[in-house]
Amino acid sequence: MAVAGALFSLLALVAVIVTDLHDRDFPQAIGAHSRLGLDFGESQFSDREAFAALAQMDADWNLGLVRIAPDLAGGSDERVFVALNDGSLPATFRWFSGTGTGRVVDRDRLANSSPDGSYLVTGETARLVELESRLRSAGVRVNRTDASVTDSLRFTMREGGFAAAVLAAFALIAALALFWLSMKARSRALRVLGGCPTLRIQAQDLGGFVAALLVPAAAVTLAAAGYVGLARGWLYVSVFVKVLAGVEVAVIAVSLLVALAMSASAWPSATMLATRQPAVKSLRSAAVVLQALTFLLVVSAAGPAWSAYRSSSATAAEMAQWKNLADQVAIRFGMSDEEMTSLEPRIGNLIKDGESAGAVAFSYTFSAEEWGGDFGEYSAVTFVNQRWLDLMTTSAPENALTPVPYEHVNGMVSRELGDQFSLFSRDRRSGEELLSGFGYLRPADGFRLPVGRGGGSLSFLADVLVVVMPSLHSAINDQNLTSLASGRNILFTGVSTTQALFERNGLTAEALSNRGFKGELGIVYVAEDGILRAQFMKYLVCLMNLALVALVVAFTVAAAISALITALLHAKRDFPLRLSGRSWARILQSRVVKELLAGAALVCLVALFQRPDAVGALLVAALFGMLIAPLSHLWAANWCFSGVSRRRI
Repeated sequence: MAVAGALFSLLALVAVIVTDLHDRDFPQAIGAHSRLGLDFGESQFSDREAFAALAQMDADWNLGLVRIAPDLAGGSDERVFVALNDGSLPATFRWFSGTGTGRVVDRDRLANSSPDGSYLVTGETARLVELESRLRSAGVRVNRTDASVTDSLRFTMREGGFAAAVLAAFALIAALALFWLSMKARSRALRVLGGCPTLRIQAQDLGGFVAALLVPAAAVTLAAAGYVGLARGWLYVSVFVKVLAGVEVAVIAVSLLVALAMSASAWPSATMLATRQPAVKSLRSAAVVLQALTFLLVVSAAGPAWSAYRSSSATAAEMAQWKNLADQVAIRFGMSDEEMTSLEPRIGNLIKDGESAGAVAFSYTFSAEEWGGDFGEYSAVTFVNQRWLDLMTTSAPENALTPVPYEHVNGMVSRELGDQFSLFSRDRRSGEELLSGFGYLRPADGFRLPVGRGGGSLSFLADVLVVVMPSLHSAINDQNLTSLASGRNILFTGVSTTQALFERNGLTAEALSNRGFKGELGIVYVAEDGILRAQFMKYLVCLMNLALVALVVAFTVAAAISALITALLHAKRDFPLRLSGRSWARILQSRVVKELLAGAALVCLVALFQRPDAVGALLVAALFGMLIAPLSHLWAANWCFSGVSRRRI
């Protein structure tokens, strides 16, 4: 019951994380019922018209729509919720996690945001289907997700860390079932000898096992629910209890099936008493299989747990870089191709003005795989300006980038990219001539430089050739500058600065309308989606490591029970050998060697099929298993020797 209590405490932690994730998706404090993912890319609306249409339908149908956006102005990595209309939502609210404060802000926050993104429905849902229908008829892609605890649990179980925790619970509960049956083995045989029907014996033993699990499950559920209510708010108790009870029921049901299978494989019989055999002999096969399976789970989970830890570190670095881009904006082109072509000279002048003010950051990356070329020792070549390097190396160590002499790479860059830059050239210079005027760098050992990819995404590369362009406008013609700006490879610093550049170059909505343009240019933040994507990974590592600990406990219990059964079966042999002065090492040699060889085979099997990057973590888990096996046998043999000496066995 104590071990089961620890197990259900682990499941309570899983329930806490699932409840937290559910609250993050559908904040309970503002009454979120549904989430709408909207994509206006192929719709009939401009950005301004899209927000106006959403605000109107929200007001007419009392939907309580709020847009999810990152907190770009604050110093945290949290989100803010932008209400499309004034309503009854609180200005601030508390998350289930208890860390940070959620904020509801007014619609002005969306002045420089794209209408694409996620919206929460916090009001009435009766007209929600009609909202979906109207948006789809206007060419908007709509993805609706209703709040569901079951869906949140199912989603999290697809993540390796959460699934590993539940798998660890199953492994530990199977070990407990084996322990229970091994302790009941002699009494089962005696009850058969006394004439008790075997089905009644099975029902009594399994009923006792389930009762021994239900008591700590109920205690943990009540204690955890009380803690959640007092510490986090009674608002969240219902969701938390649903998650915890669902996981507990699943684990107990599986444990009952496992115990039933083990009990059937060790059907109670009086024969073992008549032949003076240990009552646990029939459980030997189940113990060996369980020990092998739990060891296999331990070594299989070690590599992913370590990889998840490293991934979280990389995600933290990515998060920090996205925060460096918090005040960077890109141009959103809401116009036809013909109008866009006619604006190319003005876009070129806009970038020229921005460069002179030090407000333009640029990165465009040619990947060897996507480009189909041969970049030698480099996986990619990225073209940047100094502003980009200043942003991306804010927290980098000194000398994070080292110079590369042009003569070392001139042959490669001229061969692979010379023709491309001949097309880019503003004054018809050859690509080779253009490339010779750039600076060349590479990341120092241990540093991964964030480089821009299409659509405003980032890649962190250590083996990239960094080409520093002194001036975009002097090197690249207006047509290609416009193309790069539309792909969000050219960023501007600050909304107000960019708006001033628009005014000086006649690119404001009013100026374009006066010249007969139907479309318009928008200014949008580029870091919003990147920050939101990076937040989920921080939950994974802690749970993955806890799951590995649970698997280690399950393997230790299974190994100890298997060793105890083996020691009981060999007690008649081990006792006289030990009395004659033979060492435990010689007595246990054969059985330990067999397990070590079997363990080595399982490790090789995992390495073959999993091909883990974290070989060190796999070896550490394997060494732990190789250490536990002989120690378990030594403990079990000593225990049996002591029991025989005292006539207790």
